[in-house]
Amino acid sequence: MSWVDIFYLTLVLCGLSGFAIALAYFSQQDLKFRTERQRAEQAAKPAPKPVKKAPVEERVLEHA
Repeated sequence: MSWVDIFYLTLVLCGLSGFAIALAYFSQQDLKFRTERQRAEQAAKPAPKPVKKAPVEERVLEHA
């Protein structure tokens, strides 16, 4: 192997490792952003109100 081959192989390896590091970093940031957004959405939603069912006599059967 000549020094030119070693030089270009080193460049390729540095490029691939840099890409992997950047991908891992931005994936982690996206995960943090999604969890924060979910927390904010859950805090903004009002609590569901319990549904009161009508007495049995007043229920209307849809398939009757």
